[in-house]
Amino acid sequence: MVRFLTLRTFFEKNMMRQYLYFTLLLLACLFSCNLEKDVQVDLPEYESQLVVECYLEVGQPYRLALSESVSYFADPQLPIINNATVVISDGLHSDTLLNTFVIDTLSEKIYNFVHPRIVEEDYDKVYTLSVSLDDGQQISATTSFLEPILIDSLVPIFNEDNSFASVFTYLTDPPNEDNFFRRVFHSGQNIYDGILEQDFSTTDALVNSNGQIIFGSGFSFTEGDTLISTLFHMDEDYYNFMESYDDAIGSNGNPFAQPGAVLSNIEGGIGIFTAHSYDRKRLIIE
Repeated sequence: MVRFLTLRTFFEKNMMRQYLYFTLLLLACLFSCNLEKDVQVDLPEYESQLVVECYLEVGQPYRLALSESVSYFADPQLPIINNATVVISDGLHSDTLLNTFVIDTLSEKIYNFVHPRIVEEDYDKVYTLSVSLDDGQQISATTSFLEPILIDSLVPIFNEDNSFASVFTYLTDPPNEDNFFRRVFHSGQNIYDGILEQDFSTTDALVNSNGQIIFGSGFSFTEGDTLISTLFHMDEDYYNFMESYDDAIGSNGNPFAQPGAVLSNIEGGIGIFTAHSYDRKRLIIE
């Protein structure tokens, strides 16, 4: 089972496993009156995989999480791997990341390899990742920055008695290309201490006849509220990773669902190596 390094990992796994045990116990009770034959299920031996999570962001240093996947029934833990050589190259510099821990309080992610080089805005560079373990395992990946797709406007729409407002985010979808987006919407003065209202990924299949995509919100805001809309322009690898990871979480919480496979752009392991490209606009409702 894939477990990415977040502060919620331990607690999520405990809760999901307790739910599974409770469900299986309930089923056993329901069928015990009619079942006389014992059935033993032999589970295949689990083979762990290397797991990488690395997001390049303009103005931020290199940060990478390296761990390994674990069996669903393994003890709750953060299976961090530290005995590795991690190198990121941008075509001009090759930097070996240091094995030290950093916690991103915004995303609640834990990184165990970092480097102080600050990522610059450059849409021509190709970034290459290589990871080598002491036992000979190797993984690699490449990524580049996409140019951001800009938000056209944020428009508040009040309900009939003007007591609450919904906020619509408008953007123009570039024609003749497939685009993938992650829509993140916060209320509050800034994204660090604000409330996360929406966070989902989607495609440009939502484009209307005017070539626009519109994201809305509920009628939850009042005059004076500050709203922050962030639009990530994702590559297809990152979109597939996000969608499959969400599906895997959903299926792993349901003992009757088919286990989900996480789609990845990592060679020799699983996970994601991608560059965050985004536009962000702020609105104060008046």
